[in-house]
Amino acid sequence: MSPTSISGFPARMLAVFPFLTLAAVYMVMVRCLYGNGLVPKLHAVCGAPVEGGSFPTRIAYTNIPVLDFNLCAIVTFYHSLMNTTYRPLLILMCTTLSVIAIIPFAEATREYHSKRLKMPATICMIFQLCSCAVVMPIYWGAFALTGGTTRRNDRINQGNAEALLFALVIGYAIPTVCMVVFEDPVVTAMWQFFPLFMKIAQWAHSKIRPPSHHTGSGYGTVQAMYLLVYVTSAYLHVAHIWPLFNSPALVQKLIIPPTAPLDPSAISVAEAVAAFLKWDMAFAAGSTILITLWFARSLTGLAVLILWHVSAAFLVGPAAAIAGIMMWREATINAQAISKAEKAR
Repeated sequence: MSPTSISGFPARMLAVFPFLTLAAVYMVMVRCLYGNGLVPKLHAVCGAPVEGGSFPTRIAYTNIPVLDFNLCAIVTFYHSLMNTTYRPLLILMCTTLSVIAIIPFAEATREYHSKRLKMPATICMIFQLCSCAVVMPIYWGAFALTGGTTRRNDRINQGNAEALLFALVIGYAIPTVCMVVFEDPVVTAMWQFFPLFMKIAQWAHSKIRPPSHHTGSGYGTVQAMYLLVYVTSAYLHVAHIWPLFNSPALVQKLIIPPTAPLDPSAISVAEAVAAFLKWDMAFAAGSTILITLWFARSLTGLAVLILWHVSAAFLVGPAAAIAGIMMWREATINAQAISKAEKAR
């Protein structure tokens, strides 16, 4: 490996991640939030009196006016998509977020992971508040520069693996299903803190089954965790996204981010939110897919990864495509650990 490369991919190419962050700030924060008029539209809803009952999401969540106003804006954002038309986009967001959220938690459990990145709940809470599109390119750039893409022999032990699976199911999957199924403003407000729920679930499991007492390989459990993401995401993609392919207009409306600014006076809250979310997921999933290219060890491997993402993202969705690569990477790390152990005998 050349000193100017990371996993066979030129290190200078990592400069793409700061550019992605800058582009995300412009597209998501400047254009979608303000240029498309989303912020004024949310303020119009959340500026209404709580007592009037004009809007179902304008309620007293905490009885703290400033906090209630902000929670109302967040809840109104998501509830605008809770209808038959926009449900596929909401499902796509939830599945994509599942894999994007669990990876920082998984990587933080590795012994040789950078201490600066061993704060997955904080990272995920920041992207909940500041946009996944802006935060994840920064995280992936730091991940690569601290050796994350060249990981060797650094398996996740069984105790940590079980805690990760528990965190995914209890901290993310259950709150997300509750949000989508119940469509209740309070449940949606609580969902915003899923990274904390994941951290609490991981901590609680670690107290019951301390990782220091279960130091065997957690390879099978980690694979089961990513397989759960893969199967669930693929099923939901086929059920909710495939039907859209019969209508180019629906694909444009629900999947493809708008390249031109929208007219604030001519669009609804849902249309403005959809534009935001499509760009948010494009940058978040795009930067995650991009970092996996640094896992390649050769040009052939790079070509295979690109081919996988192009085909899998269409067939089973971006979340399943990323989960599949993470399963392959974990298998590679496990094989290297076994090889090293055999040589040490």
